[in-house]
Amino acid sequence: MSWILAILLSLSLLSNDLININTADEWTLRELPGIGPVKASKIVEYRTFYGPFLNVSELEYVSGIGPGTVAALEELVFIDSSLSPAADTLHWMAEVDSLSPSLIVSYLDVGQGDAILVEAVGGKILLFDGGPDTGGPLEPPVVFRLLELGVDTIDVLSFSHPHADHVGGLASVMRNFTVLEVLDPGMPFSSWLYEDFLNAVMDEGCDYRFLETGMKFQLSPDVTVTVVSVGSREVNLDLNENSAILRITCGNFSTLLTGDMEEESERTLTPIAMPVTVLKVPHHGSLTSIFPPYLRKLSPQIAVFSAGRNNSFGHPHPRVIEIYRELGSEILRTDTQGTIVVQTDGEVFSILTLMQTFNPGITIEN
Repeated sequence: MSWILAILLSLSLLSNDLININTADEWTLRELPGIGPVKASKIVEYRTFYGPFLNVSELEYVSGIGPGTVAALEELVFIDSSLSPAADTLHWMAEVDSLSPSLIVSYLDVGQGDAILVEAVGGKILLFDGGPDTGGPLEPPVVFRLLELGVDTIDVLSFSHPHADHVGGLASVMRNFTVLEVLDPGMPFSSWLYEDFLNAVMDEGCDYRFLETGMKFQLSPDVTVTVVSVGSREVNLDLNENSAILRITCGNFSTLLTGDMEEESERTLTPIAMPVTVLKVPHHGSLTSIFPPYLRKLSPQIAVFSAGRNNSFGHPHPRVIEIYRELGSEILRTDTQGTIVVQTDGEVFSILTLMQTFNPGITIEN
């Protein structure tokens, strides 16, 4: 019996030598290698503001702490997983095979870029982002995708930011469809694609105004669009970080359209982040857009990755896919599954994927 007690005592002493990074005070933390008074203070500040660390590697998101420091700490610190908060899945909805939808959201397969069609049944249609213009004699992919879905009129056209993979197809959309209103995030940016789009807006003479943070509008009595953030309109800004972000809601269903937002934007938005049913994963699944506290607050039931097949950027990154799987999210990808159509009545939802190649034989009437 005495040897059992000795083993238990040694294990107890060993565990007491390890520091719990979620409960240790600044004085204890500053004794760790590579952690002085400043970094110890930032660790406490981080967990106070964003909640407890769920794994040791998350220390890399604390200002001034890099992978080398984290590697040196792995044998000296621990996390009491029994005290970690359970994943928030109360907002997750039942998936069904068929329903009578109030809202249809199509994450369009446009190659390496974003384009999302939001249709309020019996109401208005919103197109958010227009994907790239792949060049050559063919119209951009977004035009063919819209025709495949039977679209002829777009009530509201908007976009996250004026990078080519988000606005490249919008000038052609203006010239091939009836567009009633354009909502521009208003970022100063010199680009012939963006200028071509603005010229097309002027040529068509539709209503034009700027997106504003906090703006809300209805696509139908059941479907609300909220502008979560627009970001800055200063010159020489980081367009990705200032991506306009839209939240679409219908009953208990919600989807968040995130453009190419990255870590700094995610940090800023974490305090106001709300759970979401479907997340359009930021920046095509890049490693620059995986701030853990933000993703935990969103707790998406479905994560949609919009990326081109065999793209040169390596999107989506395998680690990002793994992170969303760890959250319990269902993974959907335009590069492997084509256009992803989510339908909902506000209480349940269904998913349909449309794996089709571009059809240059489609006739476009100007």
